[in-house]
Amino acid sequence: MENSISVCQLLREPDAFFERVRRGQVTQTQTIWLAVLSALCLAVFGSVVGLAHSPWQAISSALKMPALVMGVGLLCLPALYLFSLAVGTRLSMTQVAAVLLAGVSVTSVLLLGLAPVIVVFVFTSSNYAFLQLLAVVSVAVTACIGLYYLWRGVEHVKLFERANSGSRRLMMGAWCTLYAFVGSQIGWRLSPLVGDPSQPFFWLQPSHDNLYVDVVHALESALGWQVTAFGSQPMWLGGLCFLPLVLLVVSAGLATFEEA
Repeated sequence: MENSISVCQLLREPDAFFERVRRGQVTQTQTIWLAVLSALCLAVFGSVVGLAHSPWQAISSALKMPALVMGVGLLCLPALYLFSLAVGTRLSMTQVAAVLLAGVSVTSVLLLGLAPVIVVFVFTSSNYAFLQLLAVVSVAVTACIGLYYLWRGVEHVKLFERANSGSRRLMMGAWCTLYAFVGSQIGWRLSPLVGDPSQPFFWLQPSHDNLYVDVVHALESALGWQVTAFGSQPMWLGGLCFLPLVLLVVSAGLATFEEA
């Protein structure tokens, strides 16, 4: 079937898939199929992670994971397209979306592959902090691999056509920083995904912290560390949230005004 061939090209021969994207040969049906496949894989991973708390949390996380990963991609798609327009891309928004969706699909399928590993720890460990870190690391590692595929696609379709090698790296690095920043913030606001078994189930957790502070607290709890040099609330870490924005502005400015 046409849809199956498209998925095989992405997983086994990504360059062939991206060549079809460059030529405008990827159909709308294939793009929708990739989106559906990604959503299903993310839903399975989310449900497995949520089982650490309860069946209700599994259902909640199954809905949140696709909303998180695909929602962040959708929010950051206009920025990627406008960045490419600044250096003369000839691709349409649909083609750029197909390239981005390829990276999301790779991340989603890899998370599906990690689901059995998560299941083992869900049913053999009661350490909430460890399970929380395991979920974060799983998403982070697979997202990096997905971004590698995305970068490979960006290079193949010549998304930043008029930019030289250094400018392409700067612009893609700036966009990846934006993607990570938006993803971390949305992921935190959609928490809990794992769910603390000692707490009752609820859909969204009200909080004034951010992901950076939460990861530090999880490390403290899992490894027995104590952050004493900066007090019980390491608010200096919250300032790191502004660093990606600074890097984004500087990188985008250098990339846009540097000669091709």
